[in-house]
Amino acid sequence: MTIRFRRRGALSLLATAAASSLLPSTKASASVVDNLYGNRLLFTAAGHPLVPLGMMQGQKRVVVRARGGLVVEVGDVVVHVDGDTPVVIDRVAGAAGVVRELQVVETLEGANRVKRKPVLLKWQTRGLVVRALDVGGVYGVKGTVVDNRAVLIVCDGPLPAGFEDARPVPLQWLEASPSATIKASTPTSSPTGSMIRLRAKDGGSILVDKVEHSIGYADHGFEDRLLRDEVLIVPDKNGLLAVVNLVDENVMVAGVLPSEMFASAPIEALKAQAVTARGELFAKIGRRHFADPFLVCTEQHCQVYRGQTAESPKTNDAARQTSGELAFLQGHVVDSVYSACCGGHTEPAEIVWDKPARPELIGRADAPATVELDHCKWLARDVAAGFFVGAVVAGRIAQAPLIAAVLDTDAAVRAFLEQPRDAAWCGRSSFNQKGSAWRWERRFSKADLDGTFADLGVGSVNRVVVDGRGPGGRLRALRVEGSTGTAKILRELPVRKKLGNLRSGLFVVDEERDAAGALVAVVLRGAGFGHGSGMCQQGAIGMAEAGASYKDILAHAYNGAVVKRVF
Repeated sequence: MTIRFRRRGALSLLATAAASSLLPSTKASASVVDNLYGNRLLFTAAGHPLVPLGMMQGQKRVVVRARGGLVVEVGDVVVHVDGDTPVVIDRVAGAAGVVRELQVVETLEGANRVKRKPVLLKWQTRGLVVRALDVGGVYGVKGTVVDNRAVLIVCDGPLPAGFEDARPVPLQWLEASPSATIKASTPTSSPTGSMIRLRAKDGGSILVDKVEHSIGYADHGFEDRLLRDEVLIVPDKNGLLAVVNLVDENVMVAGVLPSEMFASAPIEALKAQAVTARGELFAKIGRRHFADPFLVCTEQHCQVYRGQTAESPKTNDAARQTSGELAFLQGHVVDSVYSACCGGHTEPAEIVWDKPARPELIGRADAPATVELDHCKWLARDVAAGFFVGAVVAGRIAQAPLIAAVLDTDAAVRAFLEQPRDAAWCGRSSFNQKGSAWRWERRFSKADLDGTFADLGVGSVNRVVVDGRGPGGRLRALRVEGSTGTAKILRELPVRKKLGNLRSGLFVVDEERDAAGALVAVVLRGAGFGHGSGMCQQGAIGMAEAGASYKDILAHAYNGAVVKRVF
C-alpha cells in the first residue's frame, strides 16, 4: 500500500525584519485555519515571532468577554460588543479531519538527517513498512539561523510482533483538514462562519470562561483565564471547537514563567527560566501537535501557560530583560528542557525519553565545583568510591565534589541518597527546604504490587528490580518478576505513572520479607521531582541565591551553552 503524507508547513520558513504580517484577515478564513494547522511559527511585519497556543479543544460551546468590549470577526462580518457583555460561541455543525495514527521508530536530527536512506533500509530489511517524514524548520532571524529540522522514521499503525526493541512513539498526522460551522451570539447579531476571531476593543485582555487544565493530574479543574492579544475559535481535528491564543512570544514567556517557577524566585533564576521557556518553543516548532491547529499546548506536555491570569510584575520583567534571547551550543538552539528538582544529578535526554543524544542534555552533578561542609561524618566515607576527597580545615571540610560524576550502579545511588543537602545546588535552594522534592520515600504492600502490575500478566509479584540505570541514576527499565512470568516497563515516565505518579525515576528498591522469605512490601527511596534532564529549576534558584547570573546558570545546565539575542 502506498501512503501519501500531506506536506505540512513545519518545513523551512525564512523570517527577517520584513517578515510576513499577522494572520490574513478573517475574510480568508480557510487561509487562517490552514496557517494554524501548518505547524509553523508566524511573524509580525516587524519580524517578531507570534505563537499559536492551544488553550482548549473538544468544545461545543465557548463563552468569552472583555471588560472594555470585544471586536468579533466572522468572515467579512465585524461586530462590536460593548462593555463586559459575554459572547457565546457554538459549534453548529462540523466534520472531523482525516488523522493517521503513526508510530515513530527512529528520529534523525542534525547531521544524521542525511542517513535517512540507510536507516529506512535497515527497518525495511527487517520487514517493517516505514516512511520518512521531514519535520521542524529553518528560521533565519536577523542573521541568526535557528534550525530544528529532523527526520522521523514512521510506520502506519501498531508495530507487528518482533519489533519490541523499536520502542515506538505514537504520532498523529493530519492528512485532511477538519471543518466546522461556528456561530457567535452577540446582543445585536449571530453571524456564522468557519472560524471566529476575537480582540479586546481597548487592547486589553479577553476572558475565556471555564478553561479546562491539568488533564490527567491531581489538580485537574476549570479556570476562567485572561488572555492577551487575539483569541481564535477554529475547528479542532474532530470538527469540534478549539480555542487558540495567538500571542507575541514574549507574552507567551511571561505567561509561562509563573506557572513553571516561583514568581518570588531570584530574578536571575527567573531570567534563566525565561530563556529556557523560549528555547523550548523554538526547539519544538514543527515537532509536535501535527494534527492540531496550534504549535504548542498550554499543559505539562509542552509548557504550562495560564495567560495574564498568572502573570506577575517580576516574571514579566524577567521576560522583558531576556527578550529575543536563546541559548546555543555547537551552532544549534539548545533543547532547553527542565524539571522541578533533579535531586543533585541530571540525566541525559536519551535515557529519559529514548531519543537521540544531545550534547546539551548530558548527565552531570548539579553541584558546585568544590563544597564546604560541616558534616565531619563524611570523612569516614570510602574515598575510593569517589564521593569526596578532602581534609578538615579549621573544623570544616574543604573538599572536591561530593556527588559522583556517574550514578549508574545501585551502590552509587544508595550512597548518593545519603548526601547532605548542601552538596547540591538544588538542595541549597531556600525554596526546597520542605516537602519531598529533594528526597522521598514510597511504600507498596504486596497487595498494592499485585494490583498495580496485574495487567502485565506476571502473576503474584515476587520481586521488583531496577533494570539498568543512566549516568544520572534514573532507571532504564523496571523489571517485575512474578509467579507466572517476568515483564519490563521501559523508561522513567511510564514507570512513574504506573506506580501512582512517583516523584522521579531515580530511586532504589528495599524489600520487606517475612520469616519464610515471602515478599511483604517494597520501599522505594528516591531523589528529585520530575524527569531530571536539562535545567534543574531548584538548582537554578540555588545558583542564583549564591550569586550566579542567568547566563552562568544556563551554561551549567546545558553543558556550556551560550546565550545570544536573535530578535
